[in-house]
Amino acid sequence: LLLIFFCGSSNVWSSSKYEKLEERIRVLEKRKTDSKPNISSTATGLSNRFNPALSVNGLFLGTYNDEGNYDSSKEVRTGVKIQELEIRMAAYVDTFLRADITLAFEGTSNFEVEEAIAEALLSKNLSFRAGKFLTPFGKHNQLHTHAYPFIDLPVVSEEILGEEGLNEIGVGASYFLPTNWFSEITFQVLEGANTNQFNGPAGSDFAYLIRQNNLWDLNEETTMELGASYVTGKNSLSPPSSFDNKTQLLGADLTFKWKPTGREAYKTWIWQTEFIGSFREQTQEGWYTSLQHQFAKTWWVQGRYSGYTIPNGINKEDKNQWSALLAWVPSEFSAVRLQYNHLNQATADENQVLLQLNFTLGSHPAHKY
Repeated sequence: LLLIFFCGSSNVWSSSKYEKLEERIRVLEKRKTDSKPNISSTATGLSNRFNPALSVNGLFLGTYNDEGNYDSSKEVRTGVKIQELEIRMAAYVDTFLRADITLAFEGTSNFEVEEAIAEALLSKNLSFRAGKFLTPFGKHNQLHTHAYPFIDLPVVSEEILGEEGLNEIGVGASYFLPTNWFSEITFQVLEGANTNQFNGPAGSDFAYLIRQNNLWDLNEETTMELGASYVTGKNSLSPPSSFDNKTQLLGADLTFKWKPTGREAYKTWIWQTEFIGSFREQTQEGWYTSLQHQFAKTWWVQGRYSGYTIPNGINKEDKNQWSALLAWVPSEFSAVRLQYNHLNQATADENQVLLQLNFTLGSHPAHKY
């Protein structure tokens, strides 16, 4: 009986001991979990909740030009400068909204809010956007300066859309069409503040954009992208009552990309061409085509032709530019690029040499495809 009693007491004590140990383990595990930083996924990686992923991009530029160096208003003249500093913040606000803010400093003094976007995914196929953003008019207009394929803008983009591009305050929606390939249609209502093309006299003189974009996998190594864009809105060229104070912008773009299977980090070919036309009292039109080749893990060589014309009227003009670029890209966070331009224009031909250092600090979102 005594043996049975002691055995039974031992079992009760052991059970109680194990329960206390298990409770202690639960407490310690909870403390460990609570002590971890509150991590959440953002559009650009991991960041502390309520603190957006943050990045800074810097562009330093040295330039040589054999013409026009005494003209202080000239954009490309011999000298060195800070081309741009860009600060970008991105995060999910909640399960409904994502926000992306880009602040840009041109040089060391000129500050602007380049983009301030709130986006919502309303369904599997439908998304909504509001704020200030680079509109999806064509391919090049959607890129930030540090993501340009070349150091500068194509001549046609700069002449028709301006140095800042079609960057507008507005709202819009994008819808993925139920097709067997990637197909997206976008509609946006814009402020219409672009001084080159719109800037109508009334506050209600909005611009309206529609874009249709398609992308196909031709095989495991090759993709083809085809897009078409249209924007219409009032301008400030004619009296408000005139029918001629309307601008219509047309754009078309085609891109092929080739990356060999198993050699993606070492070999790439990208061919891209884009047409832009502005139709109003004064017609403007032009196009560019470029070829980019990655021939080693950290080296690229590129070429581009860009043409622009005003075919009729007293302001008739014709200019074109040939460009060649060599880039050393040791990582996705830095690049050193050397570019030569030959610009043909009515006043005088120009030969330009550009040397750029491009670097990024922090967690930066992926660039446009």
